Amino acid sequence: MDLVIFMGHHKVGSSSLQSWLSTNWLALARAGILYPAVEMQGLASNLATALRGEAEPGATNPINVREAHNALAFKMMAESAERREVPPWHQKLPPSGQMIRAIRQQAETIRPRAVVLCSEVFANFAPMPPRLLKRLKTLFPKANVRIVCTLRRPDSYVTSWHGQRLKFGHHLRALREDGLEEHFGSIHFNYRRMLGKWVETFPRAEFALRDYAQVLASGGSVPDFMATSGLEWPEGLVEVADSNPSLPLAAMEIARRGNLELPGGAAKLLREHLIGSGKRLDYVPSAEVEMFGEANRALMLERFAPIDAWLAQVVGRERFFADLEEVGRTRPVPEMEAARAGLELVRADPAFADLRRDARGFVKKLAFA
Repeated sequence: MDLVIFMGHHKVGSSSLQSWLSTNWLALARAGILYPAVEMQGLASNLATALRGEAEPGATNPINVREAHNALAFKMMAESAERREVPPWHQKLPPSGQMIRAIRQQAETIRPRAVVLCSEVFANFAPMPPRLLKRLKTLFPKANVRIVCTLRRPDSYVTSWHGQRLKFGHHLRALREDGLEEHFGSIHFNYRRMLGKWVETFPRAEFALRDYAQVLASGGSVPDFMATSGLEWPEGLVEVADSNPSLPLAAMEIARRGNLELPGGAAKLLREHLIGSGKRLDYVPSAEVEMFGEANRALMLERFAPIDAWLAQVVGRERFFADLEEVGRTRPVPEMEAARAGLELVRADPAFADLRRDARGFVKKLAFA
């Protein structure tokens, strides 16, 4: 049996991939590819799909069904560290041991030719206690293991991760100031730290490390995973819409200040409003917005060069990111210039009148130096 593990990174299309795998659960299972559930809601959902004989048209699976292996990863981490909790969007999870037994029992009963585990949260395992990765390794000890990991160029990744954290309501420092520094030692910049323990723990596994630029060129996370997983896929699988919409870069400073200065509920409504505005307002294109500044970009390139060299050694080529020098190149529009223009667009938007009063008042009074 083959075991294919998609282990991240964050912000590389994993939500769309998980949605696609869960939507096509039955067709994949019939073809010998198991995307296993981890708890009763997932098992019940899969049973209902099997009884219908097809996926329910237009339905969106609950998050514990869609992102089952995120739930597993979060539960494993929560059990391994004090004062760490499962995020509130994953509710009513059993102990991780029961979740792992459920995966094994599905494989023993269905007897697939391949099991697919898919979770960007697996990327967080490396700095955690070693037993987390060892539990994955011993899940199917006789399986042929292939580990797929997609990596974004660090400037692109840090910007996207900054936006994701803002979406979660985090209180953050600006990347153009000293907000970059906290990333350097973490898995969100040091990809060697993220991957090194995986390479050590799975010495016989095949690793497919992908540059996110390659993923985009191949059509996105789903077609790229199909091509790099080493599996034969059935025809006629259902396509899914892209998941996890992002904050426009020109609106990130508005969201960042809102998180710092507004009550939680009002800040959340403002973030949702800004995300929704991305398709209707003519913000400065995100590709043109400079989030770091020249000095921070130079520092980022210097810090990442040895990490890229290690990645290149793992994959057997001269460099991992072919366009690594782009990390040091500033974009034409400084963030605050884009933010000031974006703020005027938000205020002039007819939909602005529908925003809750306290959030609307905050935006009206907000000023950027």
